[in-house]
Amino acid sequence: MLQNGTTVTENQDGSFAVPSQTGTKTYEVRILGSRMVCTCPDFEYRQIEACKHIHLVKFTLSVRHLHGEPKPKVFAEDAIPCDRCGSIRTMKYGKSGTKQMFYCKDCHRKFRESSLLKTARFTPEFVTLCLDLYFSGLSLRKITRTVSTHFNIDVNFATIYRWIAKYVPMVSAYVNELAPQLSKTWHADELFVRVRGGTHKNQGIGFVWNIMDRETRFLIVSKLTTTRTAIDTAAAFEEAQHNAHGIEPETVFTDSLRHYGSGVKVFANAKRVENCGINKRDTNNRIERLNSTLRERVKVTRGWKTAKTPIAEGQRIQYNFVKPHMALEGNTPAQVAGLEIEGKDKWLAMLKAAAVRSTKA
Repeated sequence: MLQNGTTVTENQDGSFAVPSQTGTKTYEVRILGSRMVCTCPDFEYRQIEACKHIHLVKFTLSVRHLHGEPKPKVFAEDAIPCDRCGSIRTMKYGKSGTKQMFYCKDCHRKFRESSLLKTARFTPEFVTLCLDLYFSGLSLRKITRTVSTHFNIDVNFATIYRWIAKYVPMVSAYVNELAPQLSKTWHADELFVRVRGGTHKNQGIGFVWNIMDRETRFLIVSKLTTTRTAIDTAAAFEEAQHNAHGIEPETVFTDSLRHYGSGVKVFANAKRVENCGINKRDTNNRIERLNSTLRERVKVTRGWKTAKTPIAEGQRIQYNFVKPHMALEGNTPAQVAGLEIEGKDKWLAMLKAAAVRSTKA
């Protein structure tokens, strides 16, 4: 709004009417090709390349865009403002990776579209697609071949692993702040995996400690360690206590490993039902079914290079929030536990929420 209380208005033909600040005149600003022209004396006679009326139109259009108002007739619906001068006189200018490039006709700057992942060459949709494919069972190299064949996008397998290392911890921090609605009966078991530094029988074998809720099948914790000691067991149950947000089990089903006694003691009133197994009175079938699902992913990886890998946590996120379960009538454990993630692309929705969380932290 100008000092005299008037504003820039758009005419039917796509030009803009700009009132004079010193008189009653109204000047017309029009877009011709790649430049703006004005009917004011500064532009017509003094040959100023961009008079104050043209600058005002540019500023007004930028404000309109930020407020989500409809774009003027002379601009495309997908026009976006320049990240340097704010002008929306921009045009598409090829692609970098999977991100659209733009060219500003005013300051002549080339820039990429703004994105959730500002420094990445690839869109969040493509990144989360690769995460989903990986935790669904494809190897890194199979993902690169698939996206190259079907989408004509070349990405290195090491880049995909860097995305896993960077974004899985972000998403984990977000989902672990959510409070699932769990039952009072839990199951616990350990899964053997190959990992560098694993101590079991001196064969490079480590352990993934899994603790899940019986009713919702929500995987509360999936913790990788290189040893199988009472300290490791207790650490897994302490992490489960944190992720359960105050809900404590009354009964925990385990196998005969004695260290589970130390883990269950984390909860003051929990009862351990031990020596559970197949064809026994007390079974651990639900978590054994979980182990079968996780082994599909473990076989593809063949072995993990470090105990600090985020792969175990990524598998837990995939199992809880992305993979539908037939036993849960096509729902995910997170949905049954009262944690609804909007949209079809769950990884993308979680990544967006995690990014917002990290900016507020």
